[in-house]
Amino acid sequence: MQKRPHILIAEDDRIILLDLSDGLSRAGYRVTTASNGEIAWQSISNELPDLILLDIRMPIMDGLTLAKRVRKICDVPIIFLTAYSDDERVSESVAIGGYGYLVKPMEVHQIIPSLELALARCEELRALKAVEVHLQSAVQSSRDISVAIGILRERHGLGHEEAFQAIRTHSRNRREKMDEIAARIVSGTLRLPMPKTR
Repeated sequence: MQKRPHILIAEDDRIILLDLSDGLSRAGYRVTTASNGEIAWQSISNELPDLILLDIRMPIMDGLTLAKRVRKICDVPIIFLTAYSDDERVSESVAIGGYGYLVKPMEVHQIIPSLELALARCEELRALKAVEVHLQSAVQSSRDISVAIGILRERHGLGHEEAFQAIRTHSRNRREKMDEIAARIVSGTLRLPMPKTR
């Protein structure tokens, strides 16, 4: 069974808050509500939602201030709610990393596509970041192995293939990954016990 997306709605207008909460709950979302930014922050601290609907103007802590706090701890998609055509605040919401904004009043069925798009876009970005981290790790591993080969060639007068095989053999004997052995050679914490051959 697929997990229901959890949406936090932070909105100080009680009627709008109730309408959004009821409509999104009926549409199959799990909904948490907050009537101001401080309550919303406490809720986020207890459990990260999958998406935040955030009123820009709220008492105690406004939406932009809350969004900045959220961005320091996670990449949850934020969609801003505003009743104002305030270009400066809208621009600031985009700069913070908002996934868009919706102008109040609004019908729940009309905003669901925007919510689904934000959730899908967030998943795509997370997948891309995971690929990027994997590629960076692979590049670093390759770089460490190349440098370690160079060190062994210089230190022991080995050919490229001989140096590579020495690292691989040590890796197999120790049951450690080649990149870990190479990183230790590069850092100087490991010296392979090989006599000079030339």
